[in-house]
Amino acid sequence: MKHVGIIPNLLKDIDLEITRTIAAWLVKENFSVYAADHIVKQVDIIPFSVDEEEIYKLCDIVIAIGGDGTILSVAEKACLVDVPIVGVNLGRLGFLADIEPFDIEPCLEKLLKEDYHIQERMMLKAKIIDPNGQEHIFHALNDVNITRGSFPRIAEFEILINGEFGDVYPADGIIVSSPTGSTAYNLSAGGPIVVPHAKAYIVTPICPHTIYSRSIIVAAEDIIQIKICNDGHINMELSVDGKVKMHLTPNHFIQIEKSSYVTRLVKLSELKFFEILRKKIVERRR
Repeated sequence: MKHVGIIPNLLKDIDLEITRTIAAWLVKENFSVYAADHIVKQVDIIPFSVDEEEIYKLCDIVIAIGGDGTILSVAEKACLVDVPIVGVNLGRLGFLADIEPFDIEPCLEKLLKEDYHIQERMMLKAKIIDPNGQEHIFHALNDVNITRGSFPRIAEFEILINGEFGDVYPADGIIVSSPTGSTAYNLSAGGPIVVPHAKAYIVTPICPHTIYSRSIIVAAEDIIQIKICNDGHINMELSVDGKVKMHLTPNHFIQIEKSSYVTRLVKLSELKFFEILRKKIVERRR
């Protein structure tokens, strides 16, 4: 992996100090380093200035500097060309970001020595067909959410699994989460934690207005359809990995299943999943 792209979050690495440190080390070790034009203007030791979209095509690996949100944004494009991602955590939790700022150089040494492994993370595919018959496709590493947005009343969602009726949830929304996303919005909504390598995904209602509604865990090969049951005009929001993608009505067809794409995360640290879980969630609550 000699061609390395660097994509920093300017809201996290405000003065680009971490970006500069990583770039200097990589250049010193004779890596070919690429960054977007506006980054290279501020960090002139980076030798190759390109359009950000080109980074994914030219590089063997991408270093995302920020938090998990930064990695999710990078994963949306990296998965399409099968480029692995290294995450440097400048955020609050950092489940996906493998490197902490104090551990950058030792981890980069492992990259140089090819002392790492790559985890393939399952992604979700959302297929939406609008009332005009136009198809919209989105791929998510964490989750696909349907929420009532500014709609003032509770919505009702009918869940079908492989065409078979599952349940109707009166709720503020529905989260469909991958195993990777199980520790994100799904966990906050009371959903279960699922190990990242599990071949399954989760359907969790948001603030359900019943006392019995619980998450459903389905197999990776299962196909979920969600129907918005409310009559009349209702405008829901579809968000993918935290970004609002489009508005939905009861006349939209909504289907979610396992994506054919995966996100490849480079593991350079020695931390295991349950160690990260204890460190990031349990210890922070003490």
